[in-house]
Amino acid sequence: MIFGVISDTHGNVRLMHKVADLLSREFAADVIIHLGDDYSDAGQLEMAGHTVWAVPGLWCPEYQGYRVPKVRVKTVEGIRIAFAHAERDIAQVRAGADLLLTGHTHSARIALADGVISMNPGHLRRSTDRGEHASFGLVTVSERELMCAIHEVNGELRLLHRYERGPAGRFIPAQ
Repeated sequence: MIFGVISDTHGNVRLMHKVADLLSREFAADVIIHLGDDYSDAGQLEMAGHTVWAVPGLWCPEYQGYRVPKVRVKTVEGIRIAFAHAERDIAQVRAGADLLLTGHTHSARIALADGVISMNPGHLRRSTDRGEHASFGLVTVSERELMCAIHEVNGELRLLHRYERGPAGRFIPAQ
């Protein structure tokens, strides 16, 4: 299964739709995961026909209430994916997760610690924000492998990490 991962669109729906269309057309993403700020932007993706899993960001009114979960967990191909806007919210579900997706910082990164992969896709606020170029994430999941990539908004690859299940069932860098 292939996931597009976006965050921190902050109402820049033009850029968000451009990236969502690229994710669907060029990368065959099955689902777009929207990591917040602004939660209502995710609704626009759904209206455009995309399958979206979303969480609210810290600045969204939905974040302040209890109707919309701040953290979501999905299991796909035996891999447990937890996602939230901010890292502070994901701590409660870190145990047992294979992949943690967060936004908020506008800084793209992929890291592995104690067999758990963490990824922040960056932002789609504007072409550059907080010194970081706009970017999005792509996650490809199979039962034994997981690939995380960060792409520029034109689709160009910025960063790629491949992982496989190790002997203890946790992820390790692929050989």
